[in-house]
Amino acid sequence: MVRLASDHIGALDSSMRHMAAHAWVGGGAGPFTQATRDQRTRLQRAFETAAAQVVERIRALGGQATAPSLSTPLPVATSAGGGYAGMNVAAMTRMVADLERAGHDLPAAGSLLSAALASACVSAAPAQQVAAVGSWAIGQATDLRRRLTVLQQRPDGDLADAALLGFGLFGGSAPDPSGVGALLTAAAAGGPSALEKVVAAQDTGQDPTLAARVSSWWQLLDPAARQRIVNAAPHLIGSLNGVPAATRDSANRAYLGLRKHALANQLAQLRALEERMKRGARQSSIRMEIDALEAEQRQIAAVEKSLAMGGVNGRPPALLLNVELGGLGKAAISFGDPDKADSVVTSVPGTGSTLEGIGGDASRAATLWDQANFSAPSHTKTASIIWLGYEAPQLDGGILLADTSVASPNLAQAGAGTLAGFLDGLHATHQAAGTPRFTVLGHSYGSVVTGMAAQTRKGTFADQLILVGSPGTMAAQASDLGVKQVWVGESPQDPIADLGHLPISGGRNPISGILNPWLPNGAGPFGTDPSNIAFGANRFVVHPTPVSGPLAFTGYDIGTHSGYWAQRSASLENMGFIINGQYDRVSRLPTPKQAPVPTPHLAPSPPSRPSSEPVSPPSPTPQSSPMPTGD
Repeated sequence: MVRLASDHIGALDSSMRHMAAHAWVGGGAGPFTQATRDQRTRLQRAFETAAAQVVERIRALGGQATAPSLSTPLPVATSAGGGYAGMNVAAMTRMVADLERAGHDLPAAGSLLSAALASACVSAAPAQQVAAVGSWAIGQATDLRRRLTVLQQRPDGDLADAALLGFGLFGGSAPDPSGVGALLTAAAAGGPSALEKVVAAQDTGQDPTLAARVSSWWQLLDPAARQRIVNAAPHLIGSLNGVPAATRDSANRAYLGLRKHALANQLAQLRALEERMKRGARQSSIRMEIDALEAEQRQIAAVEKSLAMGGVNGRPPALLLNVELGGLGKAAISFGDPDKADSVVTSVPGTGSTLEGIGGDASRAATLWDQANFSAPSHTKTASIIWLGYEAPQLDGGILLADTSVASPNLAQAGAGTLAGFLDGLHATHQAAGTPRFTVLGHSYGSVVTGMAAQTRKGTFADQLILVGSPGTMAAQASDLGVKQVWVGESPQDPIADLGHLPISGGRNPISGILNPWLPNGAGPFGTDPSNIAFGANRFVVHPTPVSGPLAFTGYDIGTHSGYWAQRSASLENMGFIINGQYDRVSRLPTPKQAPVPTPHLAPSPPSRPSSEPVSPPSPTPQSSPMPTGD
């Protein structure tokens, strides 16, 4: 028995040494190390208990025996806390081989130990414990080898990028405070309700690691399991951040086809019933059902029309990354595959956006792709996404109503978590070689959503933000947004952007109405106006346009708020350059020298905007500028 113990009591020591040498660091490495330590302790105690039983048996029969010392020193194994940091694949592969060896040898040792204990007429329970440790080891080895195989099959072959798959190595050791791991396991077994809970969790944006976990889970599923899940719940897989873009597109298109067929049948039945009822309360309720279903049909038609903008005029095919019918509706459409693009820009629209009216927003995203692709270096792949994944404020209820008004940040706060989760998914599924550039463009109220989302993912949300027609970001300074660069474009005639400095703002002279760009401006409803020089963003040129319309006497023109994507405009060209990282080609607004506060006068002047200084020359020529070093 002593010889048997000496041969096998250290079966897990090599695994402990590998972990002590940081073969795997961060995330689930700590729990895995502790689990290995516990199994090693269990193995040693099993042999010590077996020996103690035999010693007691010998003494009971009148003999003399001393219990041998069978324990061995514990290798020191520590693991840094925090998120996944990386691993040494070669060391992990050797550790897996050692675990496989232990899984093979320990059950055999358990059988020999059981025979020895039986011959001594004592309990065979210690032998069963030895075999159980072997079963644990083989289970861990099988799971880790499978996950390592997936890790090594990363398209770019870059282990640093493969850190996104770190959760794939954690298995049961992964920190999982929200219980998402158990939900994904249930979903793989065919539980749509579990997937619903995962989608609900991702939309809160509270777990920045969820999309990476989903990505690992999806890649570890066999093809048959994936297809089974897609067939059971296409609309859920189509909404799941961390699932590849092509798969989401296929699932969402399948869902739209099913829903179109179901709507046609439901409407035929309801219309026939309405015709029979003719009048009364029941007919009124039927009409409401018909109206709601017809609205869904219009939403589907709008999505299909938007998707048709892809694959024409040199654009890549459009991918449907999300769709939710009913109510105002939600969707995400990408021109180009974001998983394979070198540059990914996600546009967040503002007030008045609805799924039924998504065509205009999709057209802007397509135009943005055209411009970025036109000025991009050769062989550069671009993906331009329109993301309408939140409930935008509408103007039909008055602009100053509480909670859901355009002057309240409540809807932006509700959408910020969902946007943050969507960007987590883009990072998790990205496959292109090299370092991608992620840009988020917030327009109007969408810039408030963008700013709040960026502040929940400082350093990981995106590489840069572009804010156009922005009333604010809920930040005091650009540096608060946690991205490398912030770019702001604002038309001097855009009235919506002036929400950032209402008359009560400290930055506006209450008598003249003229804004001093150097004064603090924190009294607006969404923080400092991004076009204010004190905000600290890079400002690019947006050409003034002739003022017309009912607000002409004020110097404003509501049409300019949607004019940033006008063909051959300075604003569109500048946005294309920024998306491509061609900062030397961006035409910028110079920072004026600080001037004294204007003297109040009785005759109000048309409002002047900081982003319009200097207004002349009217058509500035783009000049080379060094790459910006700050926010």
